[in-house]
Amino acid sequence: MIVVHVTHEAVEKIGGIGTVIEGLTTAEPYGREVSRTILLGPLFSTDRTRRNRLGPKGKIIYSTPDGIAPSQWRERFSPIEQTYDVGIIYGTREIPSPSGGRTVSVEVLLVDVFHANQEKLNLFKGELFRKFGVSSQEFEDIWEYEQYVRLAEPGIEAIKAIVADAGEEQVVLLGHEYMGIPTALRAVLDGSDNLKTVFYAHEVASVRRIVEDQPGHDTMFYNVMGPASREGKTLEDVFPQVREDFKHSLVKAGRYCDRVFAVGDRIVSELRFLDGHFARKDIDLVYNGIPAEPLSPSEKHASQSLLKKYAANLFGSAPTWVFTHVARPVLSKGIWRDLGVMHELDGLLAARGKTAVCFQLGTLAGQRRVKDILHMERLYG
Repeated sequence: MIVVHVTHEAVEKIGGIGTVIEGLTTAEPYGREVSRTILLGPLFSTDRTRRNRLGPKGKIIYSTPDGIAPSQWRERFSPIEQTYDVGIIYGTREIPSPSGGRTVSVEVLLVDVFHANQEKLNLFKGELFRKFGVSSQEFEDIWEYEQYVRLAEPGIEAIKAIVADAGEEQVVLLGHEYMGIPTALRAVLDGSDNLKTVFYAHEVASVRRIVEDQPGHDTMFYNVMGPASREGKTLEDVFPQVREDFKHSLVKAGRYCDRVFAVGDRIVSELRFLDGHFARKDIDLVYNGIPAEPLSPSEKHASQSLLKKYAANLFGSAPTWVFTHVARPVLSKGIWRDLGVMHELDGLLAARGKTAVCFQLGTLAGQRRVKDILHMERLYG
């Protein structure tokens, strides 16, 4: 079996989806069943050097931007590039096991969609609307939407070119989140029995915006969802403004995939609330498995001591308690809630003669240089 992951984390792990792909591809059961893994995504930037085009330890096999075009791959990719007015980058990269186990090599396929054959693109958008109810007209100026629609057709054609020598081996396309839906729908339109599609729901993107924008956030939403679902109402019935979110129609169209994966029980409930068709569709509950390395009590205390020592260097004294939160610095991660809790704890701890520190580790900007961290310490510490 060949598995294609459509994702924005094809080149490097950025967040949760990359972590899931890392865990899946390096797991032994996955390796026994899957002969090849292909990561498909759009090219985000043209200013990366050739060495970093496919991330650390990436190896380029074919790349239009870099002028690398071996004849056997040029014959396969060049017609696609000319038809859709795109560029193609194909190669491999390594994915290390998060728990120190085996490292695997995966194939990476990037499509440069900064240009596009507008006529063909418009025809595809028309098909998305007629067959799946996905309207593009209102969202064409939103690049986060547009780039994944542009990816779909050349992406599928390039996948066919890559697996052309695989014979009748089954290909399974996992569309991770709304980003993978246009490509999955293009595969559905293709109608091949040898290409199956899965909508991999790591969240319900339509719900995120409601939770973030409304007073009460998740407390409000889940107390509304339960009674509304029992009354047979859908998300649009209760929150009609969700139609203005470009992600909404894409997530709804995930029901046209052969299978639907949901990473948690609440995701299943949210999907069934999202649209009545999901209520009648089998949804596979696929929990995210994150390897946990065993730690002895002494190792935990040693880590705690390091954090306390670091706090003492910053503030002049070691705290009694250490709180940590590792997350992207966005509203839905509830960092504002952490600050509220810390505010309430401050007085209670002071009354007992104790102190605390809360370290927030943001994962959005990537790892900083040591000299930048030292500068921030001097500036803010």
